[in-house]
Amino acid sequence: MRRVPVPTVDDKAMFNAFIAAKRWPRRAQLEAARGRVLEAYDEYLDAAPDVAALPDVELTDEEAEALIHAYEVQTKPMADLREKLTKPIILAQCPFCGLNEASTLDHYLPKELHPQFAVFSRNLVPSCSPCNTRKSELIVDEATDVRLFLHPYYDAVPSVPFVTLNVTLLPEALSLHFRLRRPAGMSAARFQQLRSHFRMLRLADRYRRMSLVYLRERRRALERFYGPARDARQVAAELIQEAQDFEHDFGPNDWRAILYRALAADDEFCDGGFRVLHRIQ
Repeated sequence: MRRVPVPTVDDKAMFNAFIAAKRWPRRAQLEAARGRVLEAYDEYLDAAPDVAALPDVELTDEEAEALIHAYEVQTKPMADLREKLTKPIILAQCPFCGLNEASTLDHYLPKELHPQFAVFSRNLVPSCSPCNTRKSELIVDEATDVRLFLHPYYDAVPSVPFVTLNVTLLPEALSLHFRLRRPAGMSAARFQQLRSHFRMLRLADRYRRMSLVYLRERRRALERFYGPARDARQVAAELIQEAQDFEHDFGPNDWRAILYRALAADDEFCDGGFRVLHRIQ
């Protein structure tokens, strides 16, 4: 979970480029909807991050289909828009999970429900396929009217720790259990949004699996830190240093920062217990 820079796309000029695209079969519908769509863009910017409460835009079926078609067909304007959105290196990694390559574009407000934002840069977030699929057309919790997912362009991830990790060292395995804890002073609605984002994207299990992959790749480095002197303190110091590096770059709730801090605090893991990683399949 991380906040990323807001796109610098001129969306009004981009919309005009879609209209002007050569051999565009639905140009008339886009021209007819232009005023209402651009007005909706301004309303989105004014409301962000609480965009789920935006009023519906009256569009004919043909206009809605033309807007969705503009996104789905790989015209030059769509290729240009995709390149602008995915070019920043920070967006090579999915901001919803912080785990996988951002290989798709997610419509924060689903295009099927809000076609006016189908090609609006601020509604298009580079994401990985698992997050895009699991997010689907979900927007708010109907019982509480709280948005289910953080908006990576507009929602700041809290700077206080709220992700925790329980570590259990077993004879043949390392058990990792990520979960959330509500910090003092955080509102119930804010914590509910973080919890739904975490739960619906299945981050606990995805963090666990990626942590084991990450640690298996680091097991030889841990052995070097331990050394012939069997220096558990050196292992802990190296883990803390790595945790601090990730915290500096990505905040205290980055899964790698959480992982390294939890392992550094586990005396048994640092004192040779990390060798269980050699046996994990």
